Amino acid sequence: MHYKHWKKVIGWVAILSLGGCVDPYRPPEIAAPNNYLVVDGFLNSKPGTTTSIRLSRTQNLSEKNTSVAETRAVVTVETEGRATYAFRETGGGVYTLTDLVPQANQKYRLRIKTAKGVEYLSDFTTVVTTPVIDSVSWRPTSNGLQIYVNTHDPKNNTRYYRWEFDETWEFFTPYNATLELKDKQVITRAENTYRCWSGESSKSIMVGSTARLSQDVVSLFPLTTIPADSWKLSSRYSILVRQYALSRDAYAFWEQLAKMTQNIGSLFDPQPFLLTGNMHCITNPSEPVLGYFSVGSVETRRIYVKRYQLPNWTINTGYSFCRLDTAKTLKDLIEMNFQPVSELEGGGGYLASDNYCVDCRLRGTNKKPAFWDE
Repeated sequence: MHYKHWKKVIGWVAILSLGGCVDPYRPPEIAAPNNYLVVDGFLNSKPGTTTSIRLSRTQNLSEKNTSVAETRAVVTVETEGRATYAFRETGGGVYTLTDLVPQANQKYRLRIKTAKGVEYLSDFTTVVTTPVIDSVSWRPTSNGLQIYVNTHDPKNNTRYYRWEFDETWEFFTPYNATLELKDKQVITRAENTYRCWSGESSKSIMVGSTARLSQDVVSLFPLTTIPADSWKLSSRYSILVRQYALSRDAYAFWEQLAKMTQNIGSLFDPQPFLLTGNMHCITNPSEPVLGYFSVGSVETRRIYVKRYQLPNWTINTGYSFCRLDTAKTLKDLIEMNFQPVSELEGGGGYLASDNYCVDCRLRGTNKKPAFWDE
């Protein structure tokens, strides 16, 4: 869960029209110093995995800064049998734990004590096992590339699901420069700046339920649509999908949060203070806490889509302005503020272009991801 969702939940503005005049309505929540604790908490039950808990503070709509990390807190997980496991702070409000494999016959809860001595506690929650992802599929549509997820539980026990994903795409600059201008000298380019990768994570809350179906089958659940002209599709695209099984209460929380983050902006929409999770402030019971602590397994599936597998869409690569020019001397190259691509035949100068057109690192990284299979 990304903290951007929570920022939307706290801040909202509505405009009321009365007697022909338009006056802004500003509820107290906008100006009040409501920096509530946000708990992004999921305890992974798969052996060998690291659990990360992210703590931050909300900001009101009138504040322009992003959410503030909650640091120097003491974070622990407790079992009903009173065993306690401590998280380690790794920076930026993130706390990790690697030496715990939750057991199906146990219940767990999260305890947080901030540097100011305020204490928070979740309800006890059981371990929920997530069924495997059957497939992640895709098809071209009139709007672009549509990605789907498919799964099922043959025991009909799951019924409630949530998904997240990470996107990664490969891209190339228009020109593969073998030279570079450095300290007013043309030298051999030290590393590849032609092929790079970029990426981003899902921002929407995606939940689904099969509770009203006779079979616990999720078929062609739409995860995301990539526009047909997106630079993500210029070469090779990959998506890693994460699937979580939810309890009924957890599903109700995530569904409500999804509606709020998608519909906030009107007095007639669901209001933030109606949101309830399973986290509570035990120091001050009237203080809201945003978040839901769950325990369970995560299933993942990655796919790749290559450019040649798609229709002949016109891709907006962001490089349409790029052009090659000639610089006859080093002085010309410096005055043009261009980067050399290669030497002209016979050594009479350089082919050159804007740095943006030859250095893909300005839009991504030239370090190939470990999972990339080519």
